[in-house]
Amino acid sequence: MKKPELLAPAGSFDKAKIAFLYGADAVYCGTASLSLRSRAEVEEDDLEKTIIYAHDIGKKVYAAINIYALDENYEEIKKQARMLNKIKVDGIILSDGGVLDTIKEEAPDIPIHISTQSNIVSSHSASFWYKNGAKRIILARELNKEQIKEIIKNTPKDLETEIFVHGALCFGYSGRCFLSDFLASRSANLGDCAQSCRWAYNVYAEEKNNPRKSYAS
Repeated sequence: MKKPELLAPAGSFDKAKIAFLYGADAVYCGTASLSLRSRAEVEEDDLEKTIIYAHDIGKKVYAAINIYALDENYEEIKKQARMLNKIKVDGIILSDGGVLDTIKEEAPDIPIHISTQSNIVSSHSASFWYKNGAKRIILARELNKEQIKEIIKNTPKDLETEIFVHGALCFGYSGRCFLSDFLASRSANLGDCAQSCRWAYNVYAEEKNNPRKSYAS
């Protein structure tokens, strides 16, 4: 059995170094415009620096290009993909079929990892992505252990499986949430989540025949 890999997020070059210092085998990071962390302190130069540093110490970096891309995003995606192909990033995390096709064209040497944002909850879905070039699937965070075992058992042996063991469990399937966009005009699906599900809320119940009288809880 292949040794498990401990993967951690890195919102900056310094955070990547700290993750490696405390035992991470790999980190994932991405630029603010193309990953789902729009406030990440990572520009293309930082991404390149992180990859070079990681490889120098025998670690790995996976670049996140996991937004649901609009047509206007694709020139930047192509440019970044060519850079990542040249510098030999260890994998690209994506969730959009159009982005997948673009990565296969612009960065054919880089393994493709399918983001948890793609909501993979079955071996059928996993096999679909495998047939379309995926080397690794990052399963939906809502699955239980038995479901994960079944997916692994019924998918190709060379398809790697990644699961979350710590972190936010978003409202909606694996992060596809419109709550933040609705309440704060900040789209979680474009990396700008306001984490509205963590806010403090009060619930009010009104009496049917007396709308002015309510009870807070």
